[in-house]
Amino acid sequence: MQCSVAPQHEDPLFFDREGLTAVASSAVVGEGLRSFKEHRVIAIDQDQGRLWAQVEDEASDMPCTVGIAAADRVLRLECDCDDGTAVCRHMVAALYAYAEQKEATGHLFSAVDTAIRDRIKRGRSEVAVEHLNGTPWFGEWQAQSIGSESHFPQRYRVTIRSLKRRTNICTCPDFQVNQLGTCKHIEAVLHKIAKRKDYRKIREMPAPLSYVYLAWDVDDAPQIRLHRCGSLPPELAGLSARFFDGAGHFIGRLPDDFFRFVELVENRADLHLGDDAHDFVRHLAAKATHRLRAEKIRGRILATNGRLPGVRAKLYPYQIEGVAFLAGTGRALLADDMGLGKTLQAIAAAAWLREHEGVHRALIICPASLKHQWAREIERFTGLETRIIQGPAPERGVQYRREAAFFIINYELILRDLSVINETLCPDLIIMDEAQRIKNWRTKIAAAVKRVPGRYAFVLSGTPLENRLEDLYSLMQVVDPKVLGPLWRYLVDFHVTDDRGKVLGYRNLSLLRKRLAPVMLRRDRRLVREQLPDKIVQRLDVAMTDKQRELHDSAMSAAGRLAQIARTRPLTPSEQNRLLAALQQARMACNAAGLVDKETQGAPKLDELADILTEICLQSGLKAVVFSQWERMTQLVEARLERMGINCVRLHGGVPTAKRGELMDRFRDDDAVQVFLSTDAGGVGLNLQSGAVLINLDVPWNPAVLEQRNARIHRLGQTRTVQIITMVAADSYEEQVFALVRNKQELFDNVVGEDATEDVVGISKKLLETLIEDLAGPMAEPTPPAEDKIAPIEASTGSAPATVPAAAPVVEDGVAHAISRCIEALQQAFGSRIERIFGSGGGLVTVLDRVDADADRLAEQLSAEVPVALIDRLALKGLQRLGSGSPLAEEHRYFDAATTAAPSGESQLRRQAREKLTAARLLFDQRLFDSALDMIFAALLSAAAEKSGRDEPLNRTEVGIWAYAEALPRGILNQDQVGLLMRALSFAQGSTAPADLMQTLLDDAAHFVGSPGD
Repeated sequence: MQCSVAPQHEDPLFFDREGLTAVASSAVVGEGLRSFKEHRVIAIDQDQGRLWAQVEDEASDMPCTVGIAAADRVLRLECDCDDGTAVCRHMVAALYAYAEQKEATGHLFSAVDTAIRDRIKRGRSEVAVEHLNGTPWFGEWQAQSIGSESHFPQRYRVTIRSLKRRTNICTCPDFQVNQLGTCKHIEAVLHKIAKRKDYRKIREMPAPLSYVYLAWDVDDAPQIRLHRCGSLPPELAGLSARFFDGAGHFIGRLPDDFFRFVELVENRADLHLGDDAHDFVRHLAAKATHRLRAEKIRGRILATNGRLPGVRAKLYPYQIEGVAFLAGTGRALLADDMGLGKTLQAIAAAAWLREHEGVHRALIICPASLKHQWAREIERFTGLETRIIQGPAPERGVQYRREAAFFIINYELILRDLSVINETLCPDLIIMDEAQRIKNWRTKIAAAVKRVPGRYAFVLSGTPLENRLEDLYSLMQVVDPKVLGPLWRYLVDFHVTDDRGKVLGYRNLSLLRKRLAPVMLRRDRRLVREQLPDKIVQRLDVAMTDKQRELHDSAMSAAGRLAQIARTRPLTPSEQNRLLAALQQARMACNAAGLVDKETQGAPKLDELADILTEICLQSGLKAVVFSQWERMTQLVEARLERMGINCVRLHGGVPTAKRGELMDRFRDDDAVQVFLSTDAGGVGLNLQSGAVLINLDVPWNPAVLEQRNARIHRLGQTRTVQIITMVAADSYEEQVFALVRNKQELFDNVVGEDATEDVVGISKKLLETLIEDLAGPMAEPTPPAEDKIAPIEASTGSAPATVPAAAPVVEDGVAHAISRCIEALQQAFGSRIERIFGSGGGLVTVLDRVDADADRLAEQLSAEVPVALIDRLALKGLQRLGSGSPLAEEHRYFDAATTAAPSGESQLRRQAREKLTAARLLFDQRLFDSALDMIFAALLSAAAEKSGRDEPLNRTEVGIWAYAEALPRGILNQDQVGLLMRALSFAQGSTAPADLMQTLLDDAAHFVGSPGD
């Protein structure tokens, strides 16, 4: 590409922003600027009017080669990116890099000089300006960044009062705090003016008016100064002499005398009173007033002795101090250690401001997982109305307009709703929880949060300083940008860097603490140990991913259908088992999708746990205990801790009892081991008092199990306050379980205290009834039509045989379903009496322990849909002797594994398990998935019973309780084997399991059952 260009510099390759927009569109210039700022120019060289560069492409991450040459007022540009534009972003990025290289003089500059040079450079390359009124050397301009780092491009007003001194004004945030007397917008205007042909002439012209300004380029800055333009009118000369000396320094008292001067001159046309000076004095006055007000508020709150009106909690002394600090300071950072009650202190301070300072609307900004927790805490402590902002944009717009004391929103919604928050909600108070989410001030969310106005702001974070001092600086921009001053000075004052600017360490931290003291309060739990209760219990809501939600809702839908059936008749043992299996799958999905599908990686609970352990272990040096019902979850946690560099020990049912003491000893005695991971196998019999925090990743069905977990660290011998955190998946079945555990303990049998010795506590019948009652409510799906079901058929006991629906017309895709219904009816009628079941000649052959007249009548009824033959084991052996002539010859291959002579000593249960698994393979090949699933599960129950030394198969209704309360703790089964049982139980809910998962289940079950001789 070639283009003619007017020279802007003695170097024809040197371009400022205006020059670039002459050869490329504003959009391309902005993209090139972004690439340059992201350091995508990885090589650059120049020789005799030619420029070469390699620029990394944003989409492919591959380098593009750029060539630029200038000769005879013609610019030739080339790039091998082939993006279809004459001048691409890679070319623009290369020219930006060259301009920066050209401006680097190699001399050492002071920090102020460097900061000013940075704004001069950015003004030339990043800002577009437009003259509004007046003369350029004393006029109004409009400026706008073309590559705004704030993510919210804004127009600012620039007032030019001098072309030689830093006495100009801009309305941008940087000018308000940078203490330089200039900014990139001012420098962009000055650069524009400097291009005028008459610049040398106008540069020497005086300002038409005298003006008052805030001077930063003086000793003991800032100072209020008067710039006199020639001889002043007599009246103005007299006024200025009262308040300014001959050199223009303000000599009155601040702020009182300055406000008196403003009253005297504010309507004069011969003096320009700068907003910079006026704002500075107003800030001084506000600080003085604020100090008096804060002391008054603090005294009134401390006088309540912990009983604040409208707050339903007795506050501890340190909490009263925190409430007084927040309410009195008005804009403050509360950085207490986790577990000291930052939420309660913020709510109490907000309630006080509502009562005494006219705060009507408070906006709480927090992670999505904490929104409902905040609403509950507000209701618990104040009873004030809250509104959780959620749903589509139109619904959210309506929610903002409704009346409430507190509006709760997550950080991500701030980006979408910023305009309606500022224009409609107009909050008086902003509360930011887990504020370290905006520690990176360059992110869009951080920029949006800082644009929400509010008279008061409470910033809450237990980790205000995670990695860098810049994190703290970002939080203080919300509290009060002027406390720490400009970023350039903050970096200079508190950072130790090498010659290239790399941070080597920090300095002057005592000075930093002194600056922060008026607006930041932090208490370590050790400092308030005597004021703390012996146990702090906290619930943490955690949002689920879409995949978790899909698995959870699918399981709850199946449970809802069974609950609807339970409203009309008692559930059969198989149905009760399926109900519990569905609920178990829902609970597993609440923890992590990977617990159910074995494939999905990661989980929000793991992310939350990582944040908590970062603070507890890495920053505070404390130890933590983490419980989960599922061994797989503890494995995921262990992998995450390994990446974080936190050492742990892990206990599960497969760990022999003799070795558990060694794990406890390592956790207690080895300072390098900071986390004890355990399934409920460690819920009893362990003393883990060296842990300061216990985290439950899930909620067990039984409150006794939860209390047994908690009692591992909160027990005799514990010398400090312990914190117990229970994670609950938001808007999930786990919330219902938690409500049962907390509020309906009377529904459970054998509830025990913290000194419990019971190893097993089962789910009572009352609990099962409650579960069914809850599930059959709004969450349940409608009961399928009657014609799609077979009524329950009881095993013959001499009473009249049960009836089945009349045969329905059989259509092609309905044959399998009809067979499945008949098999289900046979299973309901005969249960464990069935030894084999397989297909032959388009019908079903069922082998029972015995066949009597009642059983035959039942088979005749079922044959209305599918031909059914009932035979006993002797008849089966007779048919097998016919070999290829047998009507069952086509199925003979299925008998091989099942009829192999059992080795001596093989138990009856083991043989039954193998035979049932053989039948399951047959049903699977016929794509009768629901029946195959049930048969697989029956095989697993027999095999599990055999492993536990029982004489009969496990009771289907109790397998879940037995597995987790007995098999795992006693080492009868390991976690993988229990997982297999629960997976089979979960899948046994209809023909919805994919064929590949069914095949995997069959293979795993075969491994579990074993072959003859194993």
